[in-house]
Amino acid sequence: MKWSEGILPSLQKVAGSSPVRPTTTDKNVGMNQDCTECGDKRMPSEVVDVEKFITISGHAKYCAVKRLKDVVKLKLRTPSTLYTLKVEPMKAEEVIKKLQCEIREI
Repeated sequence: MKWSEGILPSLQKVAGSSPVRPTTTDKNVGMNQDCTECGDKRMPSEVVDVEKFITISGHAKYCAVKRLKDVVKLKLRTPSTLYTLKVEPMKAEEVIKKLQCEIREI
């Protein structure tokens, strides 16, 4: 087979135009890949330092509070990332009082 006939389907020429690039429907492209061009990570970041979490709350839209049996999950929504923090129920109240954004109980 000659190179001009197109050994790889993704490099075949279409009616004299430039090589065809693989689309998102091709089998070789995964569904959950990060967008490296736009910097979109699409994964939440867990913060372990309470003071850093409070600092981030300054530019967050809101903080969602999810109370479970043995832990309270605090989730800060910023324009680009979701930050999470897990704390004990007793400590959660004092952290919530220090947050600088809207609080939503879920």
